[in-house]
Amino acid sequence: MNLTNRKDKAMRKQILGASALLAFAALVPAPSHAQQAVQANVPFSFEVGNKTMPAGDYTVQRVLTNDQALQLVERTDPPVSVFILTNSIDGTGKNAAPKLVFHCYADECFLSEVWMRSTSGRLLLPSRREREVSRANAENLLAVVVVPLTAKP
Repeated sequence: MNLTNRKDKAMRKQILGASALLAFAALVPAPSHAQQAVQANVPFSFEVGNKTMPAGDYTVQRVLTNDQALQLVERTDPPVSVFILTNSIDGTGKNAAPKLVFHCYADECFLSEVWMRSTSGRLLLPSRREREVSRANAENLLAVVVVPLTAKP
């Protein structure tokens, strides 16, 4: 093999690599198209899914740009995060400012709703633990706690 054949092969590899990179980049949305994250200070521990989250500052954001069902709830210090599946709920005609809604029974709170915009929210299905606690505390009044969300800078 002579020197020009080696250069040609190297150039073909570079062109193929660059083409593959451009094709991949076209599939991945640019950051400007990504869902804006919102943040909240939750002053109490709470449960989401099957995970207990400590009090603190949280970021909530949609994971996939084309699907709002999967959300990420994340705390950075100490690092704790959980992915949650949600269902859409309509907020038309309601005062639905960006917020997190918690259902609290006795001394346990559960994340129940995520409202990123005023027109629609995301509903979490009650976990097994929340169903158990709500049945056990049927005589206790359920407290609904709302924590406002702000746009993350």
